[in-house]
Amino acid sequence: MRSASVLSRLADILGMFSEERHAISVEEVEKELAVSTATAYRYVAELCHAGLLVRSLGQYTLGPKIIELEYLRRFYDPVIKLGEGLLNSLAEMTGCHVLFCNIYQDSLVTVFHASGRQPLNLAFQLFAQGRRMPLFRGSPSGAVLPFLDRRRLKRLYMRYADDPDVLARGRTWEEFLRSLKPVRKRGYYVSHGELDAEAAGIAAPIFGADGNVMGSLVLVYRNGDPPWASEEALAQVLLENAGEISRRIRDSAGHRELAR
Repeated sequence: MRSASVLSRLADILGMFSEERHAISVEEVEKELAVSTATAYRYVAELCHAGLLVRSLGQYTLGPKIIELEYLRRFYDPVIKLGEGLLNSLAEMTGCHVLFCNIYQDSLVTVFHASGRQPLNLAFQLFAQGRRMPLFRGSPSGAVLPFLDRRRLKRLYMRYADDPDVLARGRTWEEFLRSLKPVRKRGYYVSHGELDAEAAGIAAPIFGADGNVMGSLVLVYRNGDPPWASEEALAQVLLENAGEISRRIRDSAGHRELAR
């Protein structure tokens, strides 16, 4: 029990990092985790020993082990390997940027980005690999929320009920739920300028081997420079590719089970 508690605390420390907070101090760890100075030092030392943190200019930043793990994830993650060729082909065929976003806990993160023909600028940096996406705004999340397990969805709603993005979808749980039904029926979500005024997105859900939604497949392009096909045509191509990736994930899990 104690080991699980310590592991949770170490994860909480890593969770302190964000785009707004690039470095942390022992004092901040002590305050945020409500632990003694000695305990905060011990936790930080353990993370430094593992290479997950490194001391820099009197504070602590993310360590080289993080970079090593990202390399392994980028090139050897089984789900990305299953879909990488498909995602690159989709970017080449449509000219759009193609994103694969994963949901975990209450976060949605871009884990793969296949570049399209339109050059990236500051507006498109929002969609860069590793960026956390808003959970209740934009196409990446718009294709995930309608397909979440009802209990998980309600927990998220209750936690963020006062968030302006949630209120924009509905001021009650029933209104919020109704706002998701058209997307669930259609199978994809289209947004224009929700995350950035210059960007449009079309997204469809990706399902894991257990049948639960695990993320979304997203096409991103400039609002003022649409791709060669209509949104409806792009959506159909997107749905076919999202379905194929979900099928590959399901089949791969089945093959592993048979091999045991």
